[in-house]
Amino acid sequence: MKLILFDLGDTLESDGVLLPGALEALESIASFCADGETAALLGLVSDFHMPAEPSDVAVIQQQYYSLLDDLGILPFFEPVAARVTLSTEVGVSKPHEAIFRAAASKAGPDVEFGDVLFITENRSHVRAARRLGMAALHVRGPGQVQGEVHTLDAVVPVVQAFLAGGSPPPSGRT
Repeated sequence: MKLILFDLGDTLESDGVLLPGALEALESIASFCADGETAALLGLVSDFHMPAEPSDVAVIQQQYYSLLDDLGILPFFEPVAARVTLSTEVGVSKPHEAIFRAAASKAGPDVEFGDVLFITENRSHVRAARRLGMAALHVRGPGQVQGEVHTLDAVVPVVQAFLAGGSPPPSGRT
């Protein structure tokens, strides 16, 4: 199984509003099938509030899930326990290996870094993900002038190519 792992902030949304093409890209990717089966799982990995106490984790997770619901994208990442990984619960932020490892293991016991395509606006996170053996794609984020792809619509064919052959996305000047 392949995992298409998105960052949220400034990748899919900015200031609580979905970016243009985000919903359409998620719908397209979610519809990909291979032999009647889902071709890939959609996941999120996000830096979010760090808890002051371990007991705060559940409340912080619910805040994040409410944000996804408000954006109208929560159904793409259900069940959230298997598809959403927050720095809140792991204790480290991206691009630390542990947060990516947690996301892959939540998706399934057989998901390895080579099965993951990570999509983000953060160039340094793209480089770190690639060093870990993941495919990674730099999407031009708000206020950025460069990216391997300039719109979220352009993510869809890259995901299709990744699913078809496992080949990494373009490695531009990231």
